[in-house]
Amino acid sequence: MGGLISRANRLLNKDPYTGITVQIHNVPYSFERRLGSGGFGSVYQAKRLDGRSVAIKVINLNGLPPARSQNLVRTYLNEVAHLERLRQESRHVVVIHDFDFDARSGQGYIVMELGGENLLTLINRLRQMNNNSGPSIDPVMIKEFWHQMVSIVRTLHAHQIIHMDLKPDNLILFGRTLKIADLGISRKADSLGHARMGTPFFSAPEVMQDVAGLQRFYGPKADIWSLGAILYFMVYGRPPTYHALASNPPIGQPAYPDPSVNDILRRTLVPNPQSRADINALIFHPYTRS
Repeated sequence: MGGLISRANRLLNKDPYTGITVQIHNVPYSFERRLGSGGFGSVYQAKRLDGRSVAIKVINLNGLPPARSQNLVRTYLNEVAHLERLRQESRHVVVIHDFDFDARSGQGYIVMELGGENLLTLINRLRQMNNNSGPSIDPVMIKEFWHQMVSIVRTLHAHQIIHMDLKPDNLILFGRTLKIADLGISRKADSLGHARMGTPFFSAPEVMQDVAGLQRFYGPKADIWSLGAILYFMVYGRPPTYHALASNPPIGQPAYPDPSVNDILRRTLVPNPQSRADINALIFHPYTRS
């Protein structure tokens, strides 16, 4: 029945999941609304039969070559395993309730705890309330979120995991606690990768840009750029750009009044990863320690 409804919704240009019920390991979940979307699927708010609300990441591998589909299934299985292991050590990782993949339909499902809005939505909402001028959020909240973001990256790097696509969208708020909900393109430290696998300006230049004939390796400092880019977004309401003076304020805006924040931006938003700060430098930076 769900398949018929999905096809009908597609014909009407509606979301194929909103309003239907899907069985995941024989447990029915009623899909209520879409929360966001990505390269191979979307995240939905759903409700179990017992009334419990959850978030479900739907992975759509339909139409992909078998080898590509199998690789992506392994990627998502890897993501679930990483999240479950990291959750044992950090309060900043979402809880995974279940995972299932239907080879016949090409659909995968990751059932997670449901949080509130993501950091991008919060910043944009507060900035609109502030008439799109000045800092997006107050300095106390910026510092609180910064501490949590550094803790997240510290945990990832302790496990030799490079996220490569840290951004406000995949930092979910549970009250005032940030949790990471997406490791979909994570790579082991210093592994060979491909260009343009992340998000422009939030992912490091070496992740997004390609140089002909140059072998590509990503190190942990790719996530350091992302930390700086999110901090920049929190204080200026827009991401930085890829140039030598990326830490400078946007044209027409004054520099942020806290010198320690500006120092972190100068240390993190460095195009050359060899000259960029590492996670230990950020952990022991006066702004982080204060």
